[in-house]
Amino acid sequence: MKATVLELKDGYAAILQEDGTIVKIKNTNLEVGDVMDMKELAPRKKRRFSAIVAAAAMFVMMIGGGAYTYATPSYYVSMDVNPGILMEVNMFERVIGIEAANEDAQEVLEGIDLKNKNIEEAMALAVERVNELGYFDGEGGNILIAATGKNVEKAERLAGKLQSAVETEIAENGVEAEVAAEAIGYEMVQEAKAMGMTPGKYNIIVNLLGKDARDYVDTPVRDIMKEFTATKGAQGRERAEEASENAQNQKENGKPAENAQLKEQNAAGKANQAENKERNAVVEIPASENKSQNGEAPENYGTEEKSEEPEMPVNSEAPEKPELPVEGRP
Repeated sequence: MKATVLELKDGYAAILQEDGTIVKIKNTNLEVGDVMDMKELAPRKKRRFSAIVAAAAMFVMMIGGGAYTYATPSYYVSMDVNPGILMEVNMFERVIGIEAANEDAQEVLEGIDLKNKNIEEAMALAVERVNELGYFDGEGGNILIAATGKNVEKAERLAGKLQSAVETEIAENGVEAEVAAEAIGYEMVQEAKAMGMTPGKYNIIVNLLGKDARDYVDTPVRDIMKEFTATKGAQGRERAEEASENAQNQKENGKPAENAQLKEQNAAGKANQAENKERNAVVEIPASENKSQNGEAPENYGTEEKSEEPEMPVNSEAPEKPELPVEGRP
């Protein structure tokens, strides 16, 4: 019989057995969430431990309701091949609930026991079972994983771990399949359940394809992924064509012309700067004018400048005096 470690305290461990009983045992390097095989106890030991079981139950209740914590889902993990499986996972990443989304999934779950297993181990076992039933025969297949949780960052980390675990499983078994994993919103779980499909499948249809989920209820995941890949490829081709067209236009216009235009713009800018500098330049004023403008007397203020009189022409010869008339002379 298997048992799961719920709590650790004071060197003891409280474990939950498959029959629902809680037992207190000595802690031998155990960790919360560990699953262990318990040997059937002898009748004498059962009587001896009857009181311990009751004490253990009280112990778990006193230290925070470990059984309730273990049985409370923290994540919802779905796996789609065409069988769609939805698993409830607690905070210790142990599977505490399993649900088949379709008839194919019911066949898968009939051959395996995933309860109380670590979610990574459970996913690997589920993929192995799906492979045994031939769902990867022919063209291979697609494995779609979705992790949902109230904490988005933790859900993203869990999705990454599950993708790695599944990729390792299919590689070891020589299975050719594409694995996609992502974290999605917590509210999508109920919406997907209402449509009768897993959250991962619902997310692909509604959010990535932008289609009505009611039209894809019976559509295999393989066909949905083909449509998604084709749509994604078409979008990629459109982006490539747009980039090629831009490159061609740039080539036709020519970079040299662009460079010449830039040089011309730079030259015009420099000319404008020079003109502005010239307009704003300081005009030097002579000192005398500057003093006059500032109300200061010039250096020669109050001193009359003697103007030179013009030189008269000098004539060495004396002018002839006119003769005066003499009385008695005619």
